[in-house]
Formats: sequence, C-alpha cells, structure tokens
Amino acid sequence: MSRMEVLIVDDDRIITMLHHQIVTKGGLHPSPRMFYNGQDALNHIRNNRGERYLVLLDINMPGISGWDLLDLLTREELTGLVRVVMVTSSVDTADKERACSYDIVIDYIDKPLTFQKVKKLQELEALDGFL
Repeated sequence: MSRMEVLIVDDDRIITMLHHQIVTKGGLHPSPRMFYNGQDALNHIRNNRGERYLVLLDINMPGISGWDLLDLLTREELTGLVRVVMVTSSVDTADKERACSYDIVIDYIDKPLTFQKVKKLQELEALDGFL
C-alpha cells in the first residue's frame, strides 16, 4: 500500500505515536505522516493534490474536528484523493452512522489501532481500485 500516503490525524500525541508504530511495523506504510490537528492535514492534502491518501482520522479534536475535516474534503472536492478510516474512542452508534454517510469513509474502528486492525485495513476491497 505504499503507493499512497498514510496520514494519521489525532490530537493525542501518545496515540499518534502508537499508531505510527503500528502502521509502520504492521506493513501498511513505511513512513506515515502524523498530524495533530485537522487543519494541518487539510493543508497537506491541498498542497499535494498529486498524491492519494489513506487518512486515519480521529473524530474529537480541537479546532477542525474529524467531522469538520470530512466536510471540508467533500466541499473542496478532494474526495477523489482520499479514503478515510475513522479511528475513534467514541462508542456512540450515531457517530458510526454519521461516519458511514460519507462516501470517503471506508471503515470505522475503535482505538487503539492494532496489528490485527492494520491487517484488516490492508484487505479492504474499498482500497483495491484506489491504489
């Protein structure tokens, strides 16, 4: 999957570092980029439109939340470049339903990311045509 960039977007630095290690050691991507807020991730995507992205996205962040980032990606017509996996601690079924209403959201998983969850991501059919 290294033909696309993996972005880890979460305001919790410990979780972000953990997810970076899991993504790297699990073979999903050799060098995922880490962003601690939605704005920085959005700026990166805007400035690098020639790339494709798998975004591992937290919901609750200060400033631009995961929901805000999804809305901005959709509004700015960047959805062709991005597939999103919501990685969250939210157990609210309404959050899962809301996430699944976005065409670019291909999965919704509970924190923390694990090697088993990374393996599942590597097998997602939604990424087959995206690579």
